[in-house]
Amino acid sequence: MLEPTQISKIKETLKKNPALSLVGLFSLLGDKNRFLIIKILIEQGEMCVTDLAKVLDISISAVSQHLRILEMSRMIEGEKMGQMMCYKPKIDDPQIKKIINLM
Repeated sequence: MLEPTQISKIKETLKKNPALSLVGLFSLLGDKNRFLIIKILIEQGEMCVTDLAKVLDISISAVSQHLRILEMSRMIEGEKMGQMMCYKPKIDDPQIKKIINLM
């Protein structure tokens, strides 16, 4: 069995692990459609909601919900173009850079 000092040392090491910042990222992208949306936006640069829905073969409202979650996490940003909403990844965001490196 481990001594209390050894347990404390392991806990401290875990807290300082930079990979912990990826936990939230993996949780966010654990959904297949959100992962694909981020992948598409990174590759294409910018796309409108209706185009994303057509590419993913899911409803516009489903895409909108996923985009809302991604926008709340500050991974993407939206811009209104006439009556359409288009989104692009925040390329300078550290989380997006981690995703690009992982892909």
